[in-house]
Amino acid sequence: MQYATVADIYNRYSKTVINQLASNKVDVDDETDEPSQTREQIINNAILDASAAIDGYISGRITLPVDKVPAVLVRAACVLAYYNLADGVATEKAEKDKDDIVRFLEKVADGQISLGLSVDNSKLSEVSNVAVITSAGSVWARNRSKGFI
Repeated sequence: MQYATVADIYNRYSKTVINQLASNKVDVDDETDEPSQTREQIINNAILDASAAIDGYISGRITLPVDKVPAVLVRAACVLAYYNLADGVATEKAEKDKDDIVRFLEKVADGQISLGLSVDNSKLSEVSNVAVITSAGSVWARNRSKGFI
């Protein structure tokens, strides 16, 4: 399942930067002098690779495909796709962002973090039974200490 679109990655990073990174990956056929893939295809492939990696982490927790993609997965797909596009020229920030996303996805896979979806990927239902804790008041309040305080 694809968690982000080309428009999403353009919105998160500048269109110029993404296109420049994609242009670095364009191969030109020697015989026809035509590019083997367009920049948009390269960007889309990076998003698909990122989405496949995300699926690998979350497939054990929820049923795929997801009906409504949480915003955090859109961000994760964009960060991983950007890192895939940056390949050999990834900045320290891109590397750190990728590592943060991978740690986040590992926590989702371990069940430490929830995506806000149930196992069958529908929205979690609102809980109507809420525990309410009340107290009889403070034992050591001034008005109850009877001269002790």
